[in-house]
Amino acid sequence: MTPVDPPKSPDELHRKYLEERDKRLAGNREKLDLIGDLQKYLDDPYTPAVPRQAITEHSEVIIVGAGLGGLMIGAGLRKAGVKRIRLIDSAGDVGGVWYWNRYPGVRCDTESLVYLPLLEEVGVMPHDRYSTGPFIWEHARSIARKFNLYDDALLQTAVTGMEWLEADSHWRLRTDRGDELTAHFVIMANGSLQKPRLPAIPGVTDFKGHTFHTSRWDTAYTGGTAESDPTNLADKVIGVIGTGATAVQCVPPLGRSAKDVYVFQRTPPTIGVRNHGPVDPAWAASLKPGWQNERRANFTEALYGGAQVDLVNDGWTELFRALVSDPKYATMTPSEAAEARERADIEMMERIRQRITDTVKDPETAEALKPWYAYLCKRPTFHDEYLDAFNLPNVHLVDTQGAGVEKITASGAVVNGKEYKLDCLIFATGFEGLEIAYTEKIGFDVVGRNGLRLSEKWADGFHTLHGIMTAGFPNMFFQSMPNGQNTITINFPDAMQQNASQMAWIIAEVIRRGAKSFEVTREAEQDWERTILELAPDNRAFLESCTPGRGNNDGVVDKRPPANRDYGPGPPAFFRVLAAWREDGSLPGLHLEYPEGREQGRTPAETAAGLSSSLH
Repeated sequence: MTPVDPPKSPDELHRKYLEERDKRLAGNREKLDLIGDLQKYLDDPYTPAVPRQAITEHSEVIIVGAGLGGLMIGAGLRKAGVKRIRLIDSAGDVGGVWYWNRYPGVRCDTESLVYLPLLEEVGVMPHDRYSTGPFIWEHARSIARKFNLYDDALLQTAVTGMEWLEADSHWRLRTDRGDELTAHFVIMANGSLQKPRLPAIPGVTDFKGHTFHTSRWDTAYTGGTAESDPTNLADKVIGVIGTGATAVQCVPPLGRSAKDVYVFQRTPPTIGVRNHGPVDPAWAASLKPGWQNERRANFTEALYGGAQVDLVNDGWTELFRALVSDPKYATMTPSEAAEARERADIEMMERIRQRITDTVKDPETAEALKPWYAYLCKRPTFHDEYLDAFNLPNVHLVDTQGAGVEKITASGAVVNGKEYKLDCLIFATGFEGLEIAYTEKIGFDVVGRNGLRLSEKWADGFHTLHGIMTAGFPNMFFQSMPNGQNTITINFPDAMQQNASQMAWIIAEVIRRGAKSFEVTREAEQDWERTILELAPDNRAFLESCTPGRGNNDGVVDKRPPANRDYGPGPPAFFRVLAAWREDGSLPGLHLEYPEGREQGRTPAETAAGLSSSLH
């Protein structure tokens, strides 16, 4: 990036940020319940429903969710020797968000070589630095095939209820297919990006044209594929609501294809340089075994200050090095470091805004596209075509100045009293986040020991050990959730892989010891919660200064329970916490129950025999 002088007055810039924030605080930020006529936004347009008989059967482990998080857990359990693993997912195939997201232009925004899990184990090398959605989906399917996870999978199936059976020390699950299943262990890998979100715009059901959410892309209407431009839109006027990471990717191909495209913007995103390109085959062939774990760990360490060399060297590591992990911050006082980080933020945001000035030809459009907030207020985006799309004569930015679309009519969308006539309205509005309760998001409640409901246990926020286990719910794990007492990284699969390894290790160890169940003690749960509170950075002032978004509960910071945060020292430190917990060997914080007469677990002979009898 070309260096740009920062504004002369940071105070003036702060006032501008707050002014832009306040505009968006005043807008309608409610969301719709997808019921009744809105149920169509949840339907699967990709895989026809296949009738089947209800199943009554027992499994060693049931994993609810077959996205990358669930697949990594399944792979880890297979490596530990577990044979009876059942995946359950409402989608027509594995892949999670990469099954659902098939819009044109869809790619990961983290380098493929660190984002895609288990590349070496599966024997796959990405062609592109940022892989397309279809490539990632096929890789997910390859993981399922490699580890035989399709064998007992129940797809097109949604769990409707779950309860702990004390007398049997296992879980009973019911599904919308009439299945009644039991399992020794259950892992909730439902994912944080799995339920489409629709804004509560008045008249949303009145529109008579075509409409869909980007996670249910209607290729039959648009033509084309996720890897090519739409082919059926030459005579269509398209409206896109939303300007997050999805819109940034799908607007350029829409602009190249449709008669007209109207992009309805509440808040402009940051658009960093992506520098996309192919993976060099000769370089890839030179990599030594273990390269991916090394590269993935290096990426996370580079983000948070623990890497001497940056192997990935992309927009993410540049951003975090400037704002978070530059070694110079460690030599400063806290106030000096805060001031230095603020100056770095201003300089980087000025470069972002200058890029818009340099790229977008129409000055009014360019000004409307400029983001006025601190860089990390919203998840950054990186793209090399989005800004150029607004130079096309048929692509029009409709800046709502933070208010959002006023209403939807039978024939279009209204902003500031002006109606924009549309043939098709596309919601690029993302997924439900933590603004709704966990059990509401997954669509069912969980009944644990002594009738305790998970909705009651977590009514005031998460209570866990390491974000993956909770007292009162034996033999159960949860894949990581943002702000869920675990950790979250730019490279989501890294955290999910670390958690998957932890879960597989615990299950194998519980079985090896001959226990019928394990459960987190309330003391361990409370100790972990105190750790989260003690180590959490005090970023409330920063969040309150930010434009509304998922990171600050759409601007209402007080809605987040104090302990609903992640491990303060960051992902690398959290991963070391998990490793140290395993190395301890005593399963600290867990209570194991054994069959009657075997309170000490297995005999030495049984232990030496290994896992086979209990697992199989």
